[in-house]
Amino acid sequence: MRAFLLMSLAIFLVQCKNAETFEGQEDFTLNAQDQELIDYLFKDSKANLPGESVMVIKNGEVLFANHFGLANVETNKSVTDSTLFKINSLSKQFSAMALMILVHQGKLNYETKLTDIFPDFPQHGDHINMRHLLTHQSGLWSYYGFIEEGRTEPLLNHEILEKLKQKDTVHFFPGSEFSYGHTGYALIPLIVEKITGETFPEFMQTEVFEVLEMNNTTIFSPEITIPNRALGYIIHKDSVQLDDESVVSAILGSKGVCTTTSDYYKWDQALYSDVLIPQEELEDAFHNWEDQKKTNTEGYGYGWNIRFEDDIKVLSHYGETTGFASQVNRVPSLQLTAVLFSNYIGADRNLMHKVNALTSIYSDYKIPMPIDIMMKKAIDEKGVVEGLKTYDVLKNDTRYKYELTSLSFLAASFYRMDRKAEAEGIYRKAIAEQPDYFGGYFGLARVQRDKGLEEEAIANYEKVLSLGTDEEGISDYVERQLVQLRKQ
Repeated sequence: MRAFLLMSLAIFLVQCKNAETFEGQEDFTLNAQDQELIDYLFKDSKANLPGESVMVIKNGEVLFANHFGLANVETNKSVTDSTLFKINSLSKQFSAMALMILVHQGKLNYETKLTDIFPDFPQHGDHINMRHLLTHQSGLWSYYGFIEEGRTEPLLNHEILEKLKQKDTVHFFPGSEFSYGHTGYALIPLIVEKITGETFPEFMQTEVFEVLEMNNTTIFSPEITIPNRALGYIIHKDSVQLDDESVVSAILGSKGVCTTTSDYYKWDQALYSDVLIPQEELEDAFHNWEDQKKTNTEGYGYGWNIRFEDDIKVLSHYGETTGFASQVNRVPSLQLTAVLFSNYIGADRNLMHKVNALTSIYSDYKIPMPIDIMMKKAIDEKGVVEGLKTYDVLKNDTRYKYELTSLSFLAASFYRMDRKAEAEGIYRKAIAEQPDYFGGYFGLARVQRDKGLEEEAIANYEKVLSLGTDEEGISDYVERQLVQLRKQ
């Protein structure tokens, strides 16, 4: 049975030339508008810049695959089908599988406490179990707080554990809240090692990568050279800067997996099978958990964000750090996955736009297209006035999705790109459309502050405070801005 599954996972392992589609991929007829949108989304993916690898899978077939740009700018090496990318927080789905395999093998269970594994952990570890780690409900402090100012040496997982042992409190009582972070997942490799006696890379190699014949996938280590790994970069306007490693690059569990889109195809298809663990056990990963109970609601599972689009479940995750960004959308009921890995970070997070657009297109719009994607295209091609008209035309079209934050988030992306005229126009539209939401006022105040319009900026910042916001840090930021502006 396993041999049959592995054979089925091996299909479509064809080579892909730089910026060309897979040979033999299944025909999928796109209409002119969708093809034009895809062309627009990838128009800035250039041969002389850091690149990306993208794939769309449906019903086990590769419908769309492309590779763009350079894996190594210094050596002019192109991104190919064999280029490995750091996938950052997408690694969490693999780390979650490691714990799920141990549970399946009977070596621990989801109710196993931290103190059961690390007896010298502080007493609050009696209340933190494996499921809390997987679902970001542990209350453990962020490991970013353990990085001393000026540190240059990599922070390692065992150091994180020792720092946690020195804490006599948690951020919140375990299980009482959800707070997305990385610390819980950074403990998983240490748990695997304590339970099995193997290093985390050894365990992942034998229990996952070899089983699925993910021959181009490995766990990152700054101490070894990984063949065909892309280097990471930051792109700002016309400037390309190497940004490949940082003090958190060596942390495993919350990050650390390096893979290719072709290998990710094998992983994706394995999640429809019993090849790693039985489906009835795997399903736990694809549900939200509250009070230790599985719910079919939006939230977070085991390494997956969970949302619903017109009652269709979408599993997704984003990852971004030091020179790399990645995004995956997975729609199990449609057997549809869109995934993109890149070795650059830019001012505009258009990677999300690309993956979300491909998900909509290849689902025949069963998954609605975010309206801000179409607005951005119209603004780039015809100006902000046409972009706002696009919003008015599409906001009542069920094929397109509009959220409270759509306009202000789109404006913020233009602001980050220093395109403040476009940002201002969209922020004003956001205020007109959503006068009771703080986002438009907050963004417009920043534009006005930059233009030296202190009184106007003060009025809009005060409006933000009067409306209130639950977003962390916004109110404190606004208060500081008001203090500075009133001194001028």
